[in-house]
Amino acid sequence: MILFGRTDTGRIRKNNEDSFYASARPVGMFEKLMIVCDGMGGHSYGEVASRTCVEALVEYIRMSPVNNPDFVMEQAIYKANLRVKKKAEQLNARECGTTMVMAGIVNSHAYIANIGDSRAYLVDPKAFTITQITRDHSLVEEQVRRGLIKRHSPEYEKHKNVITRAVGIFDEADPEYFEVILESGQYLLLCSDGLSNMIPDLVIKNLVLDETLPLDARVNSLIRLANENGGRDNITAVLLCEED
Repeated sequence: MILFGRTDTGRIRKNNEDSFYASARPVGMFEKLMIVCDGMGGHSYGEVASRTCVEALVEYIRMSPVNNPDFVMEQAIYKANLRVKKKAEQLNARECGTTMVMAGIVNSHAYIANIGDSRAYLVDPKAFTITQITRDHSLVEEQVRRGLIKRHSPEYEKHKNVITRAVGIFDEADPEYFEVILESGQYLLLCSDGLSNMIPDLVIKNLVLDETLPLDARVNSLIRLANENGGRDNITAVLLCEED
């Protein structure tokens, strides 16, 4: 197994507003495709937003005849934003939106896009490191980058769930794009903040690199520990191991 994903409601929430997609087979021009979306809006609106976003992304990528990964991802996000926004209007739900992190793999190149605070991590067994690839689009992270507050300060913890970008809220989405060359044996992890807020990065690294377990068991361990640490939000993780 080289790719596995799972989502869990957590211990506090009644509904699971996360959605994910994980395909180790080609989807359009991508050899592998991973997506994690974390919906918001209350009631069932968050669930609708995240599911709609995932479906729209996969649908466009699968059907696109273009062979340019940057263009395909940009257009897929554009279409998904319109689809989620239209769904919100149909539901008369103002705050129906979702975060999004997506990775498409071509020839060991990972093309990654994110909106909001769902994350992509690179975990390297040779260097024994974990690196956050994406940048959180949240109020506190923007203040950290401007030097206004310190990460993990009381003010940071108080407002860390306030995101500044989302799919489906505005007429146009505002993603950031990244590209990473995956080396053999490295791991790419996509997750919602229900995981990253419950487990420190160094602990995530140790669980991902536990090679005594198969890939699916490592994902299950991540989710189990997030729940043991409080499970205050829905929890989603999709883990890829780059092959030789």
